Amino acid sequence: MAKTKNRKRISVEKIQKKRQNQTEKKLNPFEVHINKEKMRVLGKKLKNEKGLPGVSRAKAIQKRKHTLLNEYKLQHKVNKFMDKRIGERGQVPQEDKIMARFAAVRAKAHNRKSIFNLADDEVLTHRGQTLSEIEKFDDPRSEDEDDDDDDKRKNGRLDANFVEEVHFGGGVLTSTGQEGAKTHKQLIEQLIEESKKRKAEKQKIKEATLELTEKLDTEWKDLVQLVSKKDKKDASEEPKPNLDDYDKVMRELRFEARGTVSDRLKTEDEIAKEEKERLEKLEQERLERMRGFTENNPKSGPNHRSADDLDDDFVIESDVEDNVLTYDEEGKSNVKIRAEINGKSIGDSEEEVEAHVSNNLEESDDEVEEEQEEEEESGSEDSLADLKEGEEDSNSESEPETKEPITKDKIPSKNPEKKDKEISESEKKELEKAGNELPFTFQLPEIYESLMETLQNKSPAHQKIILERMIKCNHPSLSQANKAGLGLLFAYILQYINDLFSDIENAEVCRNNFKLLATLMPHIFDLAQLNKENAHNSILEVIKEKHQEFRKKSKKYPGLEVLVFLKLVSLFFSTSDFRHQIVTPCFMFMEQMLRTCKVKEPKDISYGLFVCTLVLEYTALSKRFLPSTITFLSGILHMAIPKKSVKIIKVVPPFKPLCTDLVLTETYNDSQPPQKFNVANLLEQEFSDNFKVSCLHLTLKLLNEFRENLQELPSNVEIFADVDKYLGQISMEFYPDLVKREYKEFCDSFSKMKSERRLQHLVMEQKKPKALRLYEPKIEEVYDGKRHKMQSKEKAERAKLMHKLKKETKGAIREIRRDKSFLGRVKITQQIQSDKERTEKVKRIYSEAANQQSELNALDRQKKRKK
Repeated sequence: MAKTKNRKRISVEKIQKKRQNQTEKKLNPFEVHINKEKMRVLGKKLKNEKGLPGVSRAKAIQKRKHTLLNEYKLQHKVNKFMDKRIGERGQVPQEDKIMARFAAVRAKAHNRKSIFNLADDEVLTHRGQTLSEIEKFDDPRSEDEDDDDDDKRKNGRLDANFVEEVHFGGGVLTSTGQEGAKTHKQLIEQLIEESKKRKAEKQKIKEATLELTEKLDTEWKDLVQLVSKKDKKDASEEPKPNLDDYDKVMRELRFEARGTVSDRLKTEDEIAKEEKERLEKLEQERLERMRGFTENNPKSGPNHRSADDLDDDFVIESDVEDNVLTYDEEGKSNVKIRAEINGKSIGDSEEEVEAHVSNNLEESDDEVEEEQEEEEESGSEDSLADLKEGEEDSNSESEPETKEPITKDKIPSKNPEKKDKEISESEKKELEKAGNELPFTFQLPEIYESLMETLQNKSPAHQKIILERMIKCNHPSLSQANKAGLGLLFAYILQYINDLFSDIENAEVCRNNFKLLATLMPHIFDLAQLNKENAHNSILEVIKEKHQEFRKKSKKYPGLEVLVFLKLVSLFFSTSDFRHQIVTPCFMFMEQMLRTCKVKEPKDISYGLFVCTLVLEYTALSKRFLPSTITFLSGILHMAIPKKSVKIIKVVPPFKPLCTDLVLTETYNDSQPPQKFNVANLLEQEFSDNFKVSCLHLTLKLLNEFRENLQELPSNVEIFADVDKYLGQISMEFYPDLVKREYKEFCDSFSKMKSERRLQHLVMEQKKPKALRLYEPKIEEVYDGKRHKMQSKEKAERAKLMHKLKKETKGAIREIRRDKSFLGRVKITQQIQSDKERTEKVKRIYSEAANQQSELNALDRQKKRKK
């Protein structure tokens, strides 16, 4: 028999589905909003094709009621307690909680003022009382111990009878029944009188107690001796043992004053490391100043150079290790600054320069002995002029073939150590004698004439002692006003130097003045260091003044004081800086002198060579190039060329094309070595053979040093092109071997420099080749009705993000506006409800008041009727 289907179940499902379709609300076509698209794509399904604004608005309002409305109602309300104690939120052991809370309390109570006072904020107690209260020595007895009225009266308190009579029912209200009873005024006067009496008695008792206490204190020593006195014949008492040396030392150490805790001493390695870091930092700052890389003027790369660029700001980077120039207390350099050029050292320390001056390096021992005798007779080796001459003389003397730097140990002499010792001892004796003859204190001069009176007719040693004691007696550390006085003294010293070297006609006077300046130089340097700003301004004003005087007569070399001031600039300031407020104007000043001043006399040539040597000293570290120096040295070589009337050799002004003042017409006697350049050459009037040979020799030495200094420049061959042309026309047959050797050295080194120089031609910067477009896939974009800009991938991605940000921003603003409108409706509804309740309350109050008034009127009417 076949199984029948469950017809009842099928009928129930159909019925439920039918009822559901009947209950579904049919959408009103007027409430449906159709979202149109600009470009209809076939087969593309959209989620938001049809919209229901009313339904969406109702859903949004309902959502805001559950979220925003609840937040608005709970605004500024807290319905939950939070346990914010330390350690309560996490699972922390009880001991850790206690420690953390104690640490927090101590950290909160910690104050900056009590950082070094440990446990200063804790209050120590003893039996419930603080130590400060216990140490007051007050009488701790209570008031209950004094029961008697007499004791109370003694203690200054009122008795019980008086209080009962006056305060509790006594006084005016008391009826004694007796005649002559006291009035209230009399009672008050009696009260005041008794109070004063009790205070006086109390004061007397206190004074008596203090007197007895002081008497007991004075007699306490006698009582102590009686109490602590023991029987000397007590056999049980053992004698005290004698203290040994160890016990004595231990007690001394126990009671010895202890010093406070300080920082530990640094080890030698740490000191050396810090000194190395300090020197490296100073060297880095000096190199940055030399290259012009400062904070105010950073340079990220090379600037564009045009064809007519004069290289005014051209910087040469050198791989040669530079040193930091420092000075000790005596004004001498602590670091030996040396530029090794051609095996010679430029800018040595004063001791090495003095060794150069006092011990000349010659080819034979006979020549050394002769020059030593001449120097001993002259007696002016220590002068500032000879210091500069030492730099020139090191160029004019012969040198070994090894070309090692000349040092004090390598200079041959009979006994240089003995000679240096004798010189130092003689100078020491002279200074001691001058120190004993002069007073020990000097006042700072208020005017320049007072300084001249103090230094007038004084020896160099006396003047050195005077200047030294002036600085020590008026040091800025003694008084702040001394700093201005020392600055004025520095200005007077510059004026004194100017007067020493102005209008000098005698070589001996000039030599003595240079020696005096060399003696005073350490103290002048110390004076400049005490007030650096004043020294800077004073020297700058002097340079400006001398330059203005020079501009009035620009065709003539200025006086010797200008050379001295230019030398002082190299001693006081750093000459390797890229730009300097004083050194840079001095560069320009020297360049103008070499370019415009006419060369007529031997002293003009000596002056120009001195300036060239200063330029070499200025540029020994920075490796800069001053064109006028090479031009001047080329002009000196041109003056040594024999001229013919037919052929004119061109030369750069101020030199004349037909000048032959330095031409040597006879063979120079080799038995007489050429005299070195000294102070006398600055006042030379005639062209002697010795002067001509010495001048040419010094010129060749300077050219060799400039060639070594400028060999890293790409235009080094062009710089010395005129020099090479002039040297080829000078006949060297009349000159000594010393000059021929320098001549040959320059020619060989210049030829080698020309052969090794490789010019790099200027070429355009190579650009990266572009890839061929044929290898890139050609992608055709589908036109979507929008205009897209042709831009890179990064820009397109950024534009996409900006569009998305703008879209999200607009949506956020729209939602904020709807939230604000919703909250506005809620507030209006609340206000309307509040006003409605208030109105109903007012009406109810008026109604109750009317009922009360009616009842009151009814009562009034009943009263009137009864009457």
